[in-house]
Amino acid sequence: MVNIDLHVKRDVLDLMIGGEKISYCFQCGKCNEVCPVHHRWGSRYNPRDLVLFSALGYKDALFAAVGRDPFALWGCTACETCDEYCPSEIPITDIICYLKNAAVAAGATPEFYPESARTIRDNGMAIPVQDAINKRREKLGIGLPPKIPVDEVKIIMEATGINKVLGKKEEEGTA
Repeated sequence: MVNIDLHVKRDVLDLMIGGEKISYCFQCGKCNEVCPVHHRWGSRYNPRDLVLFSALGYKDALFAAVGRDPFALWGCTACETCDEYCPSEIPITDIICYLKNAAVAAGATPEFYPESARTIRDNGMAIPVQDAINKRREKLGIGLPPKIPVDEVKIIMEATGINKVLGKKEEEGTA
């Protein structure tokens, strides 16, 4: 028996301007056709399924799929190509962003997510610049990259609540 999460269903349908456009989504598949991630990875990432499952309130089924393969949700790069081509103007990227936020709130994130967030918190960027890169930049005459105000990044991250998620994951790692 499939468990239906009415809160997820209502939230997703609200993103679709009351949900009246969802009936068209069952027929099209344009989002999959134009999605560069789906094009490269096939069934591992399927924006149409994410929209349909969430609009039906199948949160548990979605999170179970994400548990088996985090790429099923976290593969989205938010390029918004699907949004541009959707003939029903369904805000697919907004729905996927909502699902990612719901996954974070439920603690259903892959390990790379909090690891990336910690790196950003501690360095102000996802991939810290190494000394070798700085030397190469100087040699090419393009100068050093601007200094990232890490203290401001930490303030922003605190305001978003991500530190609570990181705190939970950090506690789990030490337990």
